[in-house]
Amino acid sequence: MFKSSIGKFRAKTQMIAKTHQGRLIALRGRMRLLCFGFGVACGIASTSVSQPASIRVSVIGFTRASSRDSAAVSNKVESRLNASLSSDPRVLLVDDSIVRSALRGLGYDGSINMSRDEARRVGAAIGCDFFITGKLEVLTRSELKGESHEEAFAGLMVVDGRTGDLAVFDFISEKATTRELALNAVEKALAERATGYIDRIIKIRTRNQVPASTAHTTSGDLIEDMPDEDSPRAAGFKPPQFLSRIKPAYTIEAGQADITATVELTVVFRSNGEIVSTEITRWAGFGLDESAVAAVRQLKFEPAMREGKPISIRAMIRYNFRRVNDVSQQPEAP
Repeated sequence: MFKSSIGKFRAKTQMIAKTHQGRLIALRGRMRLLCFGFGVACGIASTSVSQPASIRVSVIGFTRASSRDSAAVSNKVESRLNASLSSDPRVLLVDDSIVRSALRGLGYDGSINMSRDEARRVGAAIGCDFFITGKLEVLTRSELKGESHEEAFAGLMVVDGRTGDLAVFDFISEKATTRELALNAVEKALAERATGYIDRIIKIRTRNQVPASTAHTTSGDLIEDMPDEDSPRAAGFKPPQFLSRIKPAYTIEAGQADITATVELTVVFRSNGEIVSTEITRWAGFGLDESAVAAVRQLKFEPAMREGKPISIRAMIRYNFRRVNDVSQQPEAP
């Protein structure tokens, strides 16, 4: 009888132990699941925190010829562009009231032919990473005798507000039978390309470089800055002498938009007669910056001299662009 009771007790004890063991295994499984879920939640939270902040972009507007509906035309296009940009989560669009107030305080005159310093001041006043400006027009044109059509164009400029460089330029031209159709086509094209503009902005910001500028230096080569004519450093100095002056092309886009602009470049003229560096310090867009760089690269010159010895110098070259039948585009001597 006693042995039977002991056997029953052992069996009951083993049953209770197995039950507790099963509960413990289940509890451990739930704890692992909870920990895994917590880890995923933490991972998600950590990922969201590590996402880069939105890039601050402002649309300061398109310049236009004065006409009765010029303001309405540009406002319509700018509103569509603003809507397309603001729909992208990678961009934080600066409120228009802030932009207008900043530009008034700065005394901005609507120029789209800025130096890098001027562009940096605009970006700092607004508090943006990039700003968008350009030129917009709708014109009646004729290509054949007895024919006429409406042509709308937009030259869009995306400017790096920190460096002052022209980061992106895009030219859109549309023809139609009516003014409204031509303008609508340009408006639609700008809206469709907005994502592409943002992609390029992010690429430039990530790489922190300017695609329109080139830079190259040679180690061990002393480069002087061009001295002022009345400075002590001008004594014994002779500037470089051009052997050939290249006329830069006035581009088709500039002609369509009737652009008058100045492009300025800082150029390094080596003592061996080579040009090793060109940096745009005043940009114009419409392909004129690239045209100026190409012309500079083809310059032939005798190097600057100091006390009769050739030296390398850094100097500014300026090209003034107008319609081809107005004034020729020749570099101003450094």
